[in-house]
Amino acid sequence: MPVARMSKVAILAPCERRDELIQRLYELGAVHVVNLPSQLGDELDEVARPCRPEARELRLALSRSDFLLDLLSRFEDKRGGLLGGFMQERVHLTYEEFIRVEREVDLEEVYRDLEEVDIQLRHAESRITEIRRNLEALHPWRGLAFPLADLARLRWCRVGLATMGLLSYAAWAEEMEAACPHSTWVELHREGERLYLAVLVHRESLDTYQALAQKYGLEEVSFLGLEGTPEEEIRRLEGELKEEEAVKEDLQSRIREKLPIKPKLLALNDYLRNLLLKEEVKENFLSTERVVAVEGWVEDSRREELLQGLADLGEELDVSFSPPEEGETPPTLLVNSRRVKPAESLINLFGLPHPAETDPTPFVAPFFILFFGMCIADVGYGAILALVTWLVQRKLDLSEAARRFFRLIMYCGVAAVVVGIFTRGWFGVESESLPSFLKFKGSLDVLMNPVPMMLICAGLGLLHISIGVAIEMYDNMRQNSIWLGFCEQGTTLLMWLGLAVMALGGGVKVKPVQTVGTILLAGGAAGVVFLSNISSKSVLGKFFGGLYNLYGLFGGTIGDVASYLRLYALGMATVAIGSVVNRMAGMVLGIPVLGIIGMVVILVGGHIFNLLINLLSAFVHPLRLQYVEFFGKFYEDGGEPFAPFALRTEKVVIDDR
Repeated sequence: MPVARMSKVAILAPCERRDELIQRLYELGAVHVVNLPSQLGDELDEVARPCRPEARELRLALSRSDFLLDLLSRFEDKRGGLLGGFMQERVHLTYEEFIRVEREVDLEEVYRDLEEVDIQLRHAESRITEIRRNLEALHPWRGLAFPLADLARLRWCRVGLATMGLLSYAAWAEEMEAACPHSTWVELHREGERLYLAVLVHRESLDTYQALAQKYGLEEVSFLGLEGTPEEEIRRLEGELKEEEAVKEDLQSRIREKLPIKPKLLALNDYLRNLLLKEEVKENFLSTERVVAVEGWVEDSRREELLQGLADLGEELDVSFSPPEEGETPPTLLVNSRRVKPAESLINLFGLPHPAETDPTPFVAPFFILFFGMCIADVGYGAILALVTWLVQRKLDLSEAARRFFRLIMYCGVAAVVVGIFTRGWFGVESESLPSFLKFKGSLDVLMNPVPMMLICAGLGLLHISIGVAIEMYDNMRQNSIWLGFCEQGTTLLMWLGLAVMALGGGVKVKPVQTVGTILLAGGAAGVVFLSNISSKSVLGKFFGGLYNLYGLFGGTIGDVASYLRLYALGMATVAIGSVVNRMAGMVLGIPVLGIIGMVVILVGGHIFNLLINLLSAFVHPLRLQYVEFFGKFYEDGGEPFAPFALRTEKVVIDDR
């Protein structure tokens, strides 16, 4: 079906009613407002001018609420695990509670208090880091029983602290004894291949000492501002560290005391964003001394609702509707049933369709779910997947987008159960070990007899891409002409239908069916040659262009259909890995005492690993078949999402109660 039909709406209102108009449009949530000043550009005259929002205070308040939420989030228990990425902290409020939240939270007072605490906390953390760095630097010098401040006060000698590599020490010491006879040194600490030395050098030998230090990589160390011995300074710094850590803990406790206010701050943050949204939408308005004007897009199905919603603003209000003009592209809104809607997330990943195109969601949903099920192809794995995703939806407070995603995966789990029944997939148990009622007539052994499953995959692939061509034919007929749609895409479908009927006739060994298929195939091929390039102006162009299309069609179709064999390969891999896990578990069962424990560990761990490793493949590869093979036949993305001017919340869920 096509995407939702849109009409352009233009609204004129007295200047004094501008704020009332904005509030009413916000409450209705039906109009995708466009930037009228930017659309008119150079056509703006001196009378009409853009409206200027006054949002400085709102942006300041919003930045302060962002700061407070970020600060409080650092001191609360985090929700981790696999599902953490799908979950956001959410507050459930009625609309009346939501609009009261600004009066219930004194943002200025809370910000003032916590900003000061944050400054003090950052200072304490900086001081703690500095103290720990000094303690780490002093630790190797604990053996020096000489005040650090006195090292530079000797008149005729100089005491220096230095480090050097162990490998260079012997050569350095030998040259020092020869070149600097009035010097001595002592090893204070050794850490790995590093030596820590205290060196006493007569001032007359300083130049020689420094030359040798550069030659052998001797690095001098200094402790400016420290007075006592290293041991005394370490004790002093450890005392300061305890004091600073106590200050830090007290400041963190003061922040944690404010955590109960976080739900209100979350709601206030969303509330302020909506106030800012209502203020910034003014940039899309044009105004004169007496009138304001705004344009936007509205669903055709909501035009009457919009008129009724604006009626009580007065007769001075003028509302007019018009269809999209040539060259105008309205925003795209997908309209699907609740069952199909979860698959819209797959469309959004690729890009919304152009408004003139058909929404592919109703076709993507069943094929993606089926293909996913074929990649898992196991009753046990599918049941686990369906049960877990169902429980996640029931027990966790998810966003609507996350809820739809889990619902889609739940459907995929059900499909895996159904496919597993027909492919004898029961936790990787080999077919000959299954009871007879699970090996009913019509079920397949994908490991020992792969050909039927491969043919099913190829048939599904041909059907899938045929639907893509049929959608393109429908759009071509709807936008251009029925004849053009038949010539360019209908002949291809006729040829593929003939191929399918011919294969069916050969399979069931019914000669008339095979003959009909041959006739349809020949007719379709002739149609492709003589009609598929009908838009060409010359006869030779039509013929040779059609001949080239036929060649490309056969080559492309073989490649496309072959891509669907990956469904069989992935399903077989799931079964094969599960079978290996079961065999490994059977091998350890014979071990005395620990055999049962080992078997349970291998079975549980192996099957969980098999399920998780195949989940990624079962998602990615069916998605590739949709995006490349299926969409490649008809799809053009580039649609702008329909985003009506309305209440928008990220952290608040508005409950109807």
